[in-house]
Amino acid sequence: MVKLHTIASASTGRSGIEETPGLIRIENLSLKAIIEAAYGVKDYQFSGPGWLDSVAFDVTAKPPAGYSHPQLQPLLRGLLAERFKLAVHHESKETSGFSLLVAKGGPKFPEAAKPRDYFTVRPGLIQCSRVSTAELASAFARMLGRPVVDNTGLTAAYEVKLEWTPDTPTAPPSADSRNDSPEPPLSLLSAISEQLGLRLRTARIPVDVVIVDHVERAPTEN
Repeated sequence: MVKLHTIASASTGRSGIEETPGLIRIENLSLKAIIEAAYGVKDYQFSGPGWLDSVAFDVTAKPPAGYSHPQLQPLLRGLLAERFKLAVHHESKETSGFSLLVAKGGPKFPEAAKPRDYFTVRPGLIQCSRVSTAELASAFARMLGRPVVDNTGLTAAYEVKLEWTPDTPTAPPSADSRNDSPEPPLSLLSAISEQLGLRLRTARIPVDVVIVDHVERAPTEN
Protein backbone atom coordinates (compact mmCIF):
# COMPACT_ATOMS: atom_id res chain seq x y z
CA MET A 1 0.00 0.00 0.00
CA VAL A 2 1.24 3.47 -0.93
CA LYS A 3 -0.32 6.60 0.56
CA LEU A 4 0.52 10.26 0.90
CA HIS A 5 2.01 11.05 4.32
CA THR A 6 0.16 13.74 6.24
CA ILE A 7 0.36 15.09 9.78
CA ALA A 8 -2.90 13.30 10.55
CA SER A 9 -1.46 9.97 9.35
CA ALA A 10 1.73 10.20 11.41
CA SER A 11 1.70 7.69 14.25
CA THR A 12 5.31 7.18 15.37
CA GLY A 13 7.12 10.35 14.39
CA ARG A 14 9.74 8.23 12.64
CA SER A 15 11.10 8.77 9.18
CA GLY A 16 12.88 5.94 7.38
CA ILE A 17 12.71 2.34 6.23
CA GLU A 18 12.07 -0.68 8.46
CA GLU A 19 12.53 -4.26 7.27
CA THR A 20 11.44 -7.56 8.75
CA PRO A 21 11.18 -10.97 7.02
CA GLY A 22 7.43 -10.43 6.66
CA LEU A 23 7.05 -6.67 6.14
CA ILE A 24 8.72 -3.65 4.56
CA ARG A 25 7.55 -0.34 6.01
CA ILE A 26 8.48 3.14 4.78
CA GLU A 27 7.40 6.04 6.95
CA ASN A 28 7.37 9.74 6.06
CA LEU A 29 9.97 9.67 3.26
CA SER A 30 9.93 12.11 0.38
CA LEU A 31 9.53 10.64 -3.09
CA LYS A 32 13.06 11.85 -3.79
CA ALA A 33 14.39 9.95 -0.76
CA ILE A 34 12.58 6.78 -1.83
CA ILE A 35 14.05 7.02 -5.33
CA GLU A 36 17.51 7.58 -3.87
CA ALA A 37 17.06 4.53 -1.62
CA ALA A 38 15.89 2.43 -4.57
CA TYR A 39 18.99 3.25 -6.60
CA GLY A 40 21.46 3.54 -3.72
CA VAL A 41 22.38 7.15 -4.49
CA LYS A 42 22.71 10.39 -2.51
CA ASP A 43 21.78 14.00 -3.29
CA TYR A 44 25.03 14.61 -5.19
CA GLN A 45 24.18 11.64 -7.43
CA PHE A 46 20.62 12.66 -8.19
CA SER A 47 18.94 14.96 -10.70
CA GLY A 48 15.17 15.36 -10.90
CA PRO A 49 12.24 17.78 -10.49
CA GLY A 50 12.37 19.93 -7.36
CA TRP A 51 8.89 18.90 -6.24
CA LEU A 52 10.11 15.34 -5.51
CA ASP A 53 11.43 16.60 -2.17
CA SER A 54 8.16 18.28 -1.19
CA VAL A 55 5.83 15.25 -1.03
CA ALA A 56 6.25 12.36 1.42
CA PHE A 57 4.73 8.89 1.37
CA ASP A 58 4.09 5.92 3.65
CA VAL A 59 4.52 2.46 2.13
CA THR A 60 3.74 -0.99 3.51
CA ALA A 61 4.55 -4.06 1.44
CA LYS A 62 4.83 -7.79 2.03
CA PRO A 63 8.12 -9.09 0.62
CA PRO A 64 8.46 -12.50 -1.07
CA ALA A 65 9.26 -15.59 0.98
CA GLY A 66 12.92 -15.77 1.92
CA TYR A 67 13.33 -12.01 1.69
CA SER A 68 16.72 -10.53 2.63
CA HIS A 69 18.04 -6.95 2.69
CA PRO A 70 19.82 -7.03 -0.73
CA GLN A 71 16.41 -7.46 -2.36
CA LEU A 72 15.18 -4.09 -1.06
CA GLN A 73 16.50 -1.92 -3.88
CA PRO A 74 15.10 -3.96 -6.80
CA LEU A 75 11.75 -4.22 -4.99
CA LEU A 76 11.63 -0.44 -4.52
CA ARG A 77 12.59 0.16 -8.15
CA GLY A 78 9.75 -2.11 -9.26
CA LEU A 79 7.29 -0.33 -6.98
CA LEU A 80 8.33 3.11 -8.27
CA ALA A 81 8.07 2.05 -11.89
CA GLU A 82 4.66 0.47 -11.35
CA ARG A 83 3.03 3.02 -9.04
CA PHE A 84 4.75 6.29 -10.07
CA LYS A 85 5.71 5.42 -13.68
CA LEU A 86 9.32 6.29 -12.83
CA ALA A 87 11.85 6.21 -15.68
CA VAL A 88 15.53 7.12 -15.21
CA HIS A 89 18.88 6.96 -16.94
CA HIS A 90 22.45 6.95 -15.60
CA GLU A 91 25.50 9.14 -16.21
CA SER A 92 28.98 8.93 -14.68
CA LYS A 93 31.14 11.72 -13.25
CA GLU A 94 34.06 12.18 -10.82
CA THR A 95 33.84 14.34 -7.71
CA SER A 96 35.68 14.99 -4.44
CA GLY A 97 34.82 12.66 -1.58
CA PHE A 98 36.27 10.38 1.08
CA SER A 99 37.78 6.94 1.52
CA LEU A 100 36.65 5.10 4.69
CA LEU A 101 39.57 3.30 6.34
CA VAL A 102 40.34 1.46 9.57
CA ALA A 103 42.18 3.74 11.99
CA LYS A 104 45.30 2.79 13.92
CA GLY A 105 44.26 0.41 16.70
CA GLY A 106 41.50 -1.23 14.68
CA PRO A 107 37.69 -1.04 14.72
CA LYS A 108 35.90 -0.45 18.02
CA PHE A 109 32.48 -1.96 17.28
CA PRO A 110 31.38 -5.60 17.78
CA GLU A 111 30.14 -8.05 15.19
CA ALA A 112 26.34 -8.22 15.12
CA ALA A 113 24.70 -10.76 17.40
CA LYS A 114 21.06 -9.72 16.89
CA PRO A 115 18.69 -9.47 13.91
CA ARG A 116 18.65 -6.25 11.93
CA ASP A 117 16.46 -3.51 13.43
CA TYR A 118 15.62 0.06 12.45
CA PHE A 119 18.59 1.70 10.70
CA THR A 120 18.69 5.26 12.06
CA VAL A 121 20.65 7.83 10.06
CA ARG A 122 20.07 11.42 11.14
CA PRO A 123 22.21 14.38 12.26
CA GLY A 124 23.76 13.39 15.57
CA LEU A 125 22.98 9.65 15.45
CA ILE A 126 23.75 6.63 13.28
CA GLN A 127 22.60 3.37 14.82
CA CYS A 128 21.73 -0.19 13.77
CA SER A 129 21.98 -3.65 15.32
CA ARG A 130 23.28 -5.24 12.08
CA VAL A 131 24.98 -3.13 9.44
CA SER A 132 27.88 -3.47 7.00
CA THR A 133 30.73 -0.98 6.69
CA ALA A 134 29.54 -0.28 3.13
CA GLU A 135 26.21 0.84 4.61
CA LEU A 136 28.10 2.93 7.18
CA ALA A 137 30.03 4.60 4.35
CA SER A 138 26.70 5.35 2.69
CA ALA A 139 25.36 6.84 5.94
CA PHE A 140 28.45 9.03 6.31
CA ALA A 141 28.01 10.19 2.71
CA ARG A 142 24.45 11.24 3.55
CA MET A 143 25.65 13.29 6.52
CA LEU A 144 28.58 14.87 4.65
CA GLY A 145 26.94 15.46 1.29
CA ARG A 146 29.92 13.80 -0.39
CA PRO A 147 30.60 10.28 -1.68
CA VAL A 148 32.30 7.91 0.77
CA VAL A 149 33.83 4.64 -0.46
CA ASP A 150 34.29 1.70 1.92
CA ASN A 151 37.95 0.69 1.86
CA THR A 152 38.04 -0.84 5.36
CA GLY A 153 38.28 -4.45 4.15
CA LEU A 154 35.78 -5.41 6.87
CA THR A 155 33.27 -7.96 5.57
CA ALA A 156 31.03 -8.94 8.51
CA ALA A 157 27.85 -7.29 9.83
CA TYR A 158 28.31 -5.11 12.90
CA GLU A 159 26.38 -3.49 15.75
CA VAL A 160 27.01 0.24 15.58
CA LYS A 161 25.99 3.31 17.51
CA LEU A 162 27.61 6.63 16.60
CA GLU A 163 26.68 9.87 18.36
CA TRP A 164 28.00 13.38 17.74
CA THR A 165 26.95 17.03 17.96
CA PRO A 166 25.92 18.21 14.50
CA ASP A 167 27.54 21.38 13.22
CA THR A 168 25.52 24.28 11.87
CA PRO A 169 24.64 23.33 8.28
CA THR A 170 26.52 25.14 5.55
CA ALA A 171 26.15 25.05 1.80
CA PRO A 172 28.36 22.28 0.35
CA PRO A 173 31.02 23.22 -2.21
CA SER A 174 30.27 22.65 -5.86
CA ALA A 175 30.43 18.96 -6.78
CA ASP A 176 31.66 20.00 -10.24
CA SER A 177 34.76 21.77 -8.94
CA ARG A 178 38.02 19.84 -9.25
CA ASN A 179 39.87 22.24 -6.94
CA ASP A 180 37.69 21.86 -3.86
CA SER A 181 39.14 20.19 -0.78
CA PRO A 182 36.20 19.23 1.44
CA GLU A 183 36.66 18.63 5.13
CA PRO A 184 34.05 16.80 7.20
CA PRO A 185 32.68 18.44 10.34
CA LEU A 186 35.24 18.01 13.12
CA SER A 187 32.67 16.64 15.56
CA LEU A 188 31.63 13.87 13.16
CA LEU A 189 35.24 13.16 12.20
CA SER A 190 36.21 12.84 15.86
CA ALA A 191 33.24 10.58 16.62
CA ILE A 192 34.08 8.25 13.73
CA SER A 193 37.65 7.90 15.00
CA GLU A 194 36.99 7.78 18.75
CA GLN A 195 33.81 5.67 18.81
CA LEU A 196 34.27 3.42 15.77
CA GLY A 197 38.02 3.22 15.20
CA LEU A 198 37.61 4.34 11.58
CA ARG A 199 38.86 7.37 9.66
CA LEU A 200 38.08 9.38 6.52
CA ARG A 201 40.66 10.41 3.93
CA THR A 202 39.90 12.81 1.07
CA ALA A 203 39.88 11.22 -2.39
CA ARG A 204 38.57 11.69 -5.93
CA ILE A 205 35.58 9.38 -6.34
CA PRO A 206 33.81 8.31 -9.56
CA VAL A 207 30.06 8.40 -8.99
CA ASP A 208 26.99 7.18 -10.82
CA VAL A 209 24.34 9.87 -11.29
CA VAL A 210 20.66 8.92 -11.60
CA ILE A 211 18.66 11.33 -13.78
CA VAL A 212 14.86 11.23 -13.67
CA ASP A 213 13.29 11.22 -17.14
CA HIS A 214 9.68 10.82 -16.01
CA VAL A 215 7.75 10.43 -12.76
CA GLU A 216 4.10 10.95 -11.79
CA ARG A 217 3.15 13.18 -8.86
CA ALA A 218 0.58 10.73 -7.49
CA PRO A 219 0.76 6.93 -7.37
CA THR A 220 -1.72 4.71 -9.13
CA GLU A 221 -4.50 3.44 -6.85
CA ASN A 222 -3.77 0.72 -4.28
